[in-house]
Amino acid sequence: MTAVLLYFSLKAQPQANLSRISLALFCLGVGVALYFFLTHDFVALPRRLDLVNRLGRWMMSLRPQTGWTPIHPNYIAGMIAVTVPFILYPLENLRRNHVHLSRVWFLLLGGGLTLAALALFMSTSRGVTFAMLSGAGGWLGWRLIHSGRIRLPIKGEAFFPVLLMMYLGAVVAFLYIGPARSGSLFTGNYYYGDGSRGELFNRSLYLLQDYALSGGGLGAFPGLYSQYLLDIPFYNVPNSHNLFLDVGIEQGVVGGAAFLGLYLLSLWSLAQGLGRHKDGQTFQALLLFALITAFVHGMVDDYLYNGAGTMLSLLLVGLAENVRRREPPAVHRVDWRTWLAIAFIWTLVAVFNLRQLRALWQADLGAVQLAQAELMGFPQSGWLGEEILPHLTAADASLQTALRLDPANRTANHRLGLIALYRRDFVSAARFLEAAHERAPAHRGIVKALAYCYVWLGEVERAQVFLAQIPEAAEELDVYIWWWQTQNRGDLSANARLALESLQAPAQP
Repeated sequence: MTAVLLYFSLKAQPQANLSRISLALFCLGVGVALYFFLTHDFVALPRRLDLVNRLGRWMMSLRPQTGWTPIHPNYIAGMIAVTVPFILYPLENLRRNHVHLSRVWFLLLGGGLTLAALALFMSTSRGVTFAMLSGAGGWLGWRLIHSGRIRLPIKGEAFFPVLLMMYLGAVVAFLYIGPARSGSLFTGNYYYGDGSRGELFNRSLYLLQDYALSGGGLGAFPGLYSQYLLDIPFYNVPNSHNLFLDVGIEQGVVGGAAFLGLYLLSLWSLAQGLGRHKDGQTFQALLLFALITAFVHGMVDDYLYNGAGTMLSLLLVGLAENVRRREPPAVHRVDWRTWLAIAFIWTLVAVFNLRQLRALWQADLGAVQLAQAELMGFPQSGWLGEEILPHLTAADASLQTALRLDPANRTANHRLGLIALYRRDFVSAARFLEAAHERAPAHRGIVKALAYCYVWLGEVERAQVFLAQIPEAAEELDVYIWWWQTQNRGDLSANARLALESLQAPAQP
C-alpha cells in the first residue's frame, strides 16, 4: 500500500518539485550507505576482496554499537545505484542558473558522494556493477542514436525504444547463460545444489506454475521453496533472487506480468520521450539509467520486493509516469470490431480449454490449502507426521478434483503424493509421484520424495537412482533409521539402513 501511495504521489508532483525529489533520493542513498557502515559485520560476513575486509574491520573498531539489523550488501548497493545519481539533476539546474554552492553545501555533497561510492565499492556486488554498466550502455546507445550523423536518417520515435528492449533482452539472456550460472549464493558445503542464481531461478519456476492463478501469498517464498523444492522444514533462502519472478510467485502470473509490464512500459515511454524537451533531459536520462539498473539488477537480486524495501518498488515507475504525463497525449483508437474479435478469440480459447482451466484452478487451490496446513508456524514447526492429516481434507478434495479433470496435472500429482506419504500409503504415493516426475523430471522436490517412497517400499535399487541426486540423503537416512524405531516401524528402519548402506557402498568398477 505504501508503494502504491508513493507511486501516485510521485506521479502527481509538479516539475518544480523534481529537484527536491532528486535531493531526497540522494539523501536516501547516502543514509543507506551510512547504515551499511554502522551495521555490517565484516568478520562474520566477509566480502570478496581482502582489502575491503581489512578496511571494514578497521571501521568496526571505531564505530558505535547500534544493535540494528544489517541489510545485505547487495541490497545496499542496489539502493545506492538507483538513488544517488539523481543529485546530478539539481546540480545541473544550479549550474544552468549560475548559482554557486556554499562551502558547507559543497562539503556535505562531497562527503555524501564519497560515502556512497565507498559503500558501493565495499559491497563488492557484481550484480550491481553489471547493472550499472548496463544502464550506462543504454544511455550511450541513446546518445549514439541521437548524434548528428544518425538522427536524420532515422524516422519514427519507436526506433530507440525497440532497440532498448532488444538490448535489455540480450543483457538478461547473457546474465542467465553466463554469470548467473556461476558462483554460489551460499558459503561452505551447500547440500541442495550448486547454489547459483540460475539454478534457483529454474527451480522457482515450478512454484510459479503451482500458484499461477492465486499466487502463493505475500512473503510465502521461503516456506514454499523449502517445503516443495528441497523437502526440508527449515529456512533456506529468502527469495528467488529475481524481483519479477518473486512477484509472480507470491501474487500470481497476472500480478507478476503486471509488475513487469509497469517497468517495461516505463522504460519504453522514457526511451520514446528522452530528449524531446531540453529542460528535463538530464532528469529523464538519470531516470532511464536508474530504471535500467533496477531492471537488470532485479533479474539477479530482489531488494525492491523484500521487507521494507517493498515500499520503494514503484518509486522509479511513478517518476517515469510523472515525466510521461507531461508529454502530448498520443491518440490510439481501436474500433468496436477489433474489440469484438479479441473477445471472440479469448472466448474460444476459454471454451476449448475449460477443462484444463478448471483443473489448473483446482490444483492451485489445493496447493494453497496444503501449504496453509504444512507451513503453519514455519520454520519452527519442524518435520510433520500423521498428526497433520486432519488438516489436509480440503486440500485432498481440491487436488483429487484437479486430477479427475486432468490426470497428468503435475501440481496435483505431486501434492497428492505428499499427502499419501503422510498416510504411509507408499503404493499410492509412488503412483502419484511417478506421474509428477514424468511431467517434471528435474523437479528436485519430486525426485527426493520419490526416492524416499521407494525406500519405504523396500525397492532400494530403484531408490538409488534418485538418492544419488540428493546429497543430504545419507545424513537424513541415518536419522530415519533411529526415527522409524521410535515409531515402532522396524521394517521401515531396516529399509532406511539398507538404502544408506547401498548409498555408501563403493561404486563397482
